[in-house]
Order: sequence, then C-alpha cells, then structure tokens
Amino acid sequence: MSELSRTSLVQWFVECDVFTNESIEQELASRGLGHDSISRYPDMIGSDGKLHDVLLIPGTFVKKLKSARLNDRRFQFRFWKRNSSKGTIYPADFVEQKPLSETEKFRAIAKRLSEISLAKKK
Repeated sequence: MSELSRTSLVQWFVECDVFTNESIEQELASRGLGHDSISRYPDMIGSDGKLHDVLLIPGTFVKKLKSARLNDRRFQFRFWKRNSSKGTIYPADFVEQKPLSETEKFRAIAKRLSEISLAKKK
C-alpha cells in the first residue's frame, strides 16, 4: 500500500467576509497566482445542516490566516475542513483554540505525574 493511499486528503475551507476574501485574493496575486487558484463553493452543506459559502484554500494558508487575524482584527473568518474531496464540511475550531497557559500546562503535567505515581503503587 502506498504512503499516499494510507493518508486521507484533508481539504481546508474558509468562510469569510468581503475584507478577508479580498485580502486572500491579494495574497495570491503577490505570489503570482490568480483568484482562480481558489475554488469557490457557494452553498456547501456543513455538519450543522446549514449552507455555507466557502473558499477551498491551500493548507499553508490556514496558519497564515490565523496569524493575520491576530495582527489585524478586521479579518473575520471561520475554518472548515473535510477529510476527502467529497462530502460534508466540518468546523475546524481546533485550529483557532488559544494555547494553554503556563499554569494550565503545569496542572496537566502534575495531574499526569500523579496518575503515573498511583499506577506504579498498585
């Protein structure tokens, strides 16, 4: 079995406002690509049962858009994804979660160490 057939294709979508949409098109133009490099999917069915107007974007744009939103609050969008080239899109909210604070990380580590210690005592 080839490596490609073992991994599923993840497609990334963004549902955005006009400002964000225009910014994406400008970014593509700066890379020498036209707006035709992004596939538009009006009225795509989401896992919430609603229709969404989304753009299919390269996976490399996910991190770039997330970073852009941190630097400029005018960017308004939501990530969606699907694990094949057909089917329903699902929210990719995990991409937008805030990182754990140092305190939360410490608590998680302390809890795990406690669990390991208790398991060894048994």
